[in-house]
Amino acid sequence: MTMKEILCPVCRGGESLPFDGQERRVDGVSYRLLRCTSCGSIFTFPPPSDTTLENLYRTSFDYRWYQDHYDAKLRDCRMRIREYGPRLGKRVLDFGGGVGYFSSAATEAGLESITYDPYVNTALPAGYHWDSVVALHVLEHSNNLDRTITQIKNFLAPGGRVIIAVPNAAGLGYQKLGMRWVWAQPPLVHVFHFTAAGLKALLARHGFGNLEESYHERWDANLYCDLEQVKQFRQWDADWGRRPFNAFQLYRRWIARRNTQRRFEGLEKALATYDPNSDAYAELQVTGVLEG
Repeated sequence: MTMKEILCPVCRGGESLPFDGQERRVDGVSYRLLRCTSCGSIFTFPPPSDTTLENLYRTSFDYRWYQDHYDAKLRDCRMRIREYGPRLGKRVLDFGGGVGYFSSAATEAGLESITYDPYVNTALPAGYHWDSVVALHVLEHSNNLDRTITQIKNFLAPGGRVIIAVPNAAGLGYQKLGMRWVWAQPPLVHVFHFTAAGLKALLARHGFGNLEESYHERWDANLYCDLEQVKQFRQWDADWGRRPFNAFQLYRRWIARRNTQRRFEGLEKALATYDPNSDAYAELQVTGVLEG
């Protein structure tokens, strides 16, 4: 099979061509990045197996970063709750939400919400259907998009809404820095790099309508911190994992607080010139309603 014959797993159309010509070797397996000529989405080929991803998140993923930045992640989710407003309904499932920042923020706002994450917990109320499912930076980690979207559909009530946020592969970060962009993380942490055309085609194929796209800046990825001032912020971010100091929780959390303040200040500067009609920004968000 040639590269051109590989079907795009996002939109199921167009040819698949090498994105940057590089091979990325992990645990003896060689991975390439392909770009769909139809929707423009980029994806890892061959797709990593379930076992490969399970091993990655069990042995190589440092969950301490999320624990140390809990306050920042919760603050971000509180901002999202205000942003999403009544579109959430009353019952909200935080899909793939790790330790549960979004469900915590939703509960604070008076909504009924829990977090479901297959890598953290698997317990859900039997037969329960949700007004909305929110998947924040989850889909790019999937190695089987159809399976993941089907799971999301099964959690929704008829007419329920999905809200999906992913790194924006059409944004200036990818355009200027390619796979060195802060939210790129190929080939296995982020398996997919979505465009609006690709993500909307994926959702439409699974029965979602009233699809709407929007683009956003966030505290942990924005054009001020991660493009205009990228060298400085890379250095500051790297301080969190600096050995041997990162073995000490007090050091890590002090760095996390310091960098959180700097990044939220950077977000304010990024938002000062925000244009809602532009697709240049770090995050792509697509919402849709389950039809039928």
